Amino acid sequence: MTRAKTAEALMEEGREFLKQGNFRAAEKSFARSLKLEENMPARNNLALAVFMAGEPQRALQILEPYVDLENKHPEANPFTYALASKINCALDDKDRARRLLQEAITCFDKGLVEIRRSGQSDQLLAFREYTVVIMDAAAGLGDHRLVFDLYRRWEPYHVSWQNRYLAAVACFNLGRYKRAASLWNSIAGEHPLFAAMQQVAFLIERGAIPGFTMGYELYSTEKLQDMINKAVEDEEMRRRLAEDGFLRITMLSYALEAEAAGQYAGAAHAVHTLVTYGGKWGEELGRSILESTSFSDRLKTAALAALTDRGVFQEGDSVPIVIDGTRRLLKLKKIPVIAEEDPELDRIVEQALKLKEEGRSGEAIGLLENLLHEGKLYPRALMALANLLRFEGRLDESQEIMGMLEEINPESPVLLFNFAALMLQKGDLEKARAYLDRIDAGETSEEFKEKLKELRQSIEMAEMAEEIKAAFDGNFLVRYFEEKRRREIEAKPLPVDVGLGRGLKNMPANWLEGTCRIYGLEPKRRRKEREEEIKDFLLDNRNLEKVVRELGEEERKILKYLLSRGGWSRLREITRRYGSMEGDGFYWNEREPQSPLGALWCRALVMVGRAEVNGRRWKIAAVPLELREGLRKILDT
Repeated sequence: MTRAKTAEALMEEGREFLKQGNFRAAEKSFARSLKLEENMPARNNLALAVFMAGEPQRALQILEPYVDLENKHPEANPFTYALASKINCALDDKDRARRLLQEAITCFDKGLVEIRRSGQSDQLLAFREYTVVIMDAAAGLGDHRLVFDLYRRWEPYHVSWQNRYLAAVACFNLGRYKRAASLWNSIAGEHPLFAAMQQVAFLIERGAIPGFTMGYELYSTEKLQDMINKAVEDEEMRRRLAEDGFLRITMLSYALEAEAAGQYAGAAHAVHTLVTYGGKWGEELGRSILESTSFSDRLKTAALAALTDRGVFQEGDSVPIVIDGTRRLLKLKKIPVIAEEDPELDRIVEQALKLKEEGRSGEAIGLLENLLHEGKLYPRALMALANLLRFEGRLDESQEIMGMLEEINPESPVLLFNFAALMLQKGDLEKARAYLDRIDAGETSEEFKEKLKELRQSIEMAEMAEEIKAAFDGNFLVRYFEEKRRREIEAKPLPVDVGLGRGLKNMPANWLEGTCRIYGLEPKRRRKEREEEIKDFLLDNRNLEKVVRELGEEERKILKYLLSRGGWSRLREITRRYGSMEGDGFYWNEREPQSPLGALWCRALVMVGRAEVNGRRWKIAAVPLELREGLRKILDT
């Protein structure tokens, strides 16, 4: 018994080392366990550790006596054959790898029958875990059809999100983009990339992005960050980012997420890299971006610049591009940036500024626009022109000029200051705040810092005024304070994969009382008891189905939207599409909220809070994790 326990402890130690990626330490633990007690799990794990350490031949030797397909060993299990298949595949013996994979599949099916026949249901959970390694072995052979067929064949037995991930990649490679998107959506809470991968799949389905195939390996966040950091100096790494299928979808995902977060320079750089180094596919991507309505002007500019750098388009060419939903032909003209100070151009800028002071802004604008028409791209002149246009109320034109400057020097404090001021003038306080927060005023002048302080105060006053305006209902001040209290709840920390219990803890006690009454439950006296009765009620699928039937059309739309995005979304996307919770107040036990989002939150079907996403904090709306699958089936998403 002592020896067996020691062997078991060493096995557990080895598994922990495997999780940490410390394969040599794992090998030692498994080898010691195997010496104490010969058993198949220890041998399988030893071979796995050696294989992961980069020694496939030695890993195969550890398994060799147990994977003779002519004289099958009674202790060999599906994991043994699947791992041996992966190792043979790595050694480029594809024929033997396929035979071993087929044996793994047969062995798994027979094992299921034996477990059912014996009634030993306690063994079933561990046995079901073999589905991942078998599907992974099929993935290693590049047999996408088999990967997906195995997923469907064993769907009732999956115990890991990795089954769905492998199936999603298989569908993506088979051109079944909607199914890939659906599968990634179902596991969006497991990895920050999955929700964005879903969006990429939808864009390919719509023809906005050319299709491609990707590998099955899911790189760690640390490994991805290391590659991106290396790409800054290493052209070969940039080429790999654009050519490797998994890295390609990662870069596309980053571009979409970065632009949505207001990080336009990063998004444009990602697109430029993909188009420049992506070979024929990169050229197709660039052309698709130009002719699609799904991409912003900034990303179109990045794609056009990359295509020009590659020589696809040259000066004088007419380039097809969709602007504001209309297909146009733009004649390409290169305008070099004048980076050095130019006394003659400075004199023209000073003349324009003097004209403005004399009340002749139109002439000033014409003077600076002439420089642009003459092909003189001088940053100081562009900034003066952008501000003059802003002064005249020509805000969209001003934003276009500032966008050009952002391409030249995206982190310029002066540019970010003026962009923030422009967004404030346009009434887009969220973007004004985003540009303001990007300003590094460390080495700027005291005069600039004073102006920055004034701008910050202006934005804060505008935010406060917007809150007060939205909160007031008629002239009743009490409504303002009710709204303020609700917003404090909205700002509480909340993970994107929030559990139902965690979300309920964020809700005030009076909201829980209101939730209970909506569902016909008698509110318990203690808060914890109320949380439990709400959880018990909603986790019963019969109750959940009845609740969904009683929802309004807009409420069901919000749920479908969130589920299609992996179960959560930034709050501003929801309020932009389906309206805000303004006017819902705070005392939901006395007055049920009227907005669709408020109605869902009050029913604990959606939680609202502030989450950290890609290093930034956003207000989000999220469907509790335990309810997502049930709601998908009920809503048929």
